[in-house]
Amino acid sequence: MKLRAKEIRHLTFFGAVTAIVLLFLDWSVFIFFAALLSNSFRISRGKFYSSVRVMFDGQNFTPKNAQWWGFAIILILGIILWIFLFLREYQQLQLKRLSDEITKINETNDNDRIKMSSIDPMVTNLVSQINQMTQAKQAILNTERENEKKQKELVTNVSHDLRTPLTSIIGYLGLIESNPDIPADQMRKHASTAYSKAQQLVAMVEDLFSYSQTQTNGENLHFQPMEISEFFDQLIVQFSLDADKHHITMSSLTNPDQIQIVADPEKLARLFMNLINNAFKYGKTMTFIKLTAAKRDDKVEIKVQNDGEQIPKASLLKLFDRFYRVDQSGNKEISGTGLGLAISQGIVQQHHGSIHAESNSQLTSFVIELPVDASLGLAHD
Repeated sequence: MKLRAKEIRHLTFFGAVTAIVLLFLDWSVFIFFAALLSNSFRISRGKFYSSVRVMFDGQNFTPKNAQWWGFAIILILGIILWIFLFLREYQQLQLKRLSDEITKINETNDNDRIKMSSIDPMVTNLVSQINQMTQAKQAILNTERENEKKQKELVTNVSHDLRTPLTSIIGYLGLIESNPDIPADQMRKHASTAYSKAQQLVAMVEDLFSYSQTQTNGENLHFQPMEISEFFDQLIVQFSLDADKHHITMSSLTNPDQIQIVADPEKLARLFMNLINNAFKYGKTMTFIKLTAAKRDDKVEIKVQNDGEQIPKASLLKLFDRFYRVDQSGNKEISGTGLGLAISQGIVQQHHGSIHAESNSQLTSFVIELPVDASLGLAHD
């Protein structure tokens, strides 16, 4: 620790005063023991009298003289005591400097590391621990700010998206209410539109609920063994009618043929349903959807691929953001809340995996990497 001018003056004054006091103390102790050893003292009326003579001449004050050894021992003990007191005062200055730095951090929210070096291991370790605590505190504050920002964005987006269908429902029902004599076919049309908007509202609320569930660490998951190829077959059967309607071929491939994993089947079904539905919505000119899985050590790489329209590079990193949709030039035929891929990402993260998208002019792939046993990751959280 580089001392400041004020601290140097303080240590200099402390060292000088302490040295003078200890010299007087050493001398007093030396005289007392010299008198005690020579039996040349007496106590009268509470006062101490001594006639001891201390020989400081070079002839008598030598290592052969007991007084020399006594004086040397007392002087060495005094020096040791002075060094101890001086280092203790130096340590107190360091602790005071450290206290000032902590106060500064708390008062100004300054997140700089405390830059102090010390010859005292205890102070050095204390500085290191405080710096770690400061970094941890900053990480928590950053997370809280980010969560608060996301929460505000979520409330804003949800309010906007809920207001749109609600306004339509109120508008069409208001037309029916204010015009009871309108033709039956027109009334059925207004009621049908209001019903469609109500269904859209229900789907949005369900998506919001599903999204909120994916923001936990996986406590609400129900892990059990499942086989990937059978799971793929179930998905293909589920989407066979839609695939036939759009003249799309669906297939699957696993390597090896049987891949056993431990996961939440219901959550994974929601994950892949979102990805496949997303392909049907946005995969213009698509002719096939292919599901593949390959085991790599203790992980499984799963891909959902199609040959539809390429996703713009600018959109690839934003696909999993809440309410984000790839620009479709105002295409109103594509409905949805914009939460499907965000929910998918949340499910993957709950399984301690990762997901990303790749797209070029020939192929668009959603690549998912999952641990073979996702329940082990939950045990370590």
